[in-house]
Amino acid sequence: MRKIFTLITACLAFFPLQKLSAQGCVAIRGFGGCGVASGTGLALAPGQWQVATNYRYFKSFRHFKGDEEQFDRLVKQTQVINYSNTMELSASCGLNTRWQLNIGVPLSYTDRSSYYEHGGQTATFAGARKTSTSAGLGDARLGASRWLWNPVSHTKRNLSVGAALKLPTGNWNVQDSFYNILVTDPQSGVSARKTLYRPVDQSIQLGDGGLGLIIDMQGFWEVNEGLYIYGNAFYLFNPRGVNGTLTNRSPTVGGKVYTNEYMCSVPDQYAARLGVLSQSLLQGLSFSWGARLEGIPVKDIIGESLGFRRPGYIVSAEPGVTYMKGKTTYNLNVPIAMYRMRSQSVTDKQVQDASGIARNGDAAFADYLISFGVTYRLSAPKVKGILFH
Repeated sequence: MRKIFTLITACLAFFPLQKLSAQGCVAIRGFGGCGVASGTGLALAPGQWQVATNYRYFKSFRHFKGDEEQFDRLVKQTQVINYSNTMELSASCGLNTRWQLNIGVPLSYTDRSSYYEHGGQTATFAGARKTSTSAGLGDARLGASRWLWNPVSHTKRNLSVGAALKLPTGNWNVQDSFYNILVTDPQSGVSARKTLYRPVDQSIQLGDGGLGLIIDMQGFWEVNEGLYIYGNAFYLFNPRGVNGTLTNRSPTVGGKVYTNEYMCSVPDQYAARLGVLSQSLLQGLSFSWGARLEGIPVKDIIGESLGFRRPGYIVSAEPGVTYMKGKTTYNLNVPIAMYRMRSQSVTDKQVQDASGIARNGDAAFADYLISFGVTYRLSAPKVKGILFH
């Protein structure tokens, strides 16, 4: 019995419900996925369902250019602050002991507080901190995964591979009110500050507007009784170039206008985790500790890399705890940021080459992320001539 509980809690800690999580202005979004647990091993029985929910929260406010933090933003209180809340709803259904179907849908609510988006601070205008908001359904995930070796007999080590479609179900053109925007009348030439209704920042858009392909793998290895090494990784291919959502950006250098940033990009995403998990003396309770990498590349692997994006990545230390009682498993992970990088975008490099002046846009990152999940495994149906292997 202790062995079974070890496998269950280990697998749920290895493969949390979210594939990755946004942690600031680098618009890394979460996707509903599958946690893999165990009834009498690692696999879901044919026709057996597992349902789950996962809540995530973070507050991003530390601005970085490259890997250098812009401390002056905190001193002057001009930092952008994102308060993000996401609830993932997911379900998995076993086809046989190796194959399972997975579906996940995120729901999110995010407030973004800033000065610069609401008139900014100038010599004649003190500025005012205002908030824009996005709320609703995000981009869903639908796919399948397979254990490479029979999980009934391979309980000490195994590897799962999967593929899924990332569906553009989230609104990628959420709009809200922006205040104190200086508008010049084209006929009279008179300027006045007005309230405009326009798209919110890319980092809090509910979706990216692209149909993507997710490839992932995840595995574990029991190196000692109750002690596991785990790892998982995935990459989201987003072939679409831009999604039509305007950004109100158009940098001008030396009289030349760089229009690459006037519309939002549909970027690739990636994430990877590696760590160890140990089963405690209390049945059903385990602890994990690992490293976590997640980010947005400067250029996509497939398709165009046009439009505005904040490329970058974050490396975190990730402690976690998992507890299982009956058919229910509870999982808490708190990735803590150790290294943050806001990479040069395509436009950053274009402007730098044209002007000869170093340019690197900034992005706000969080110090930590809170992720809490609950998974429930339904009873397996009676077998009626379905092959298990």
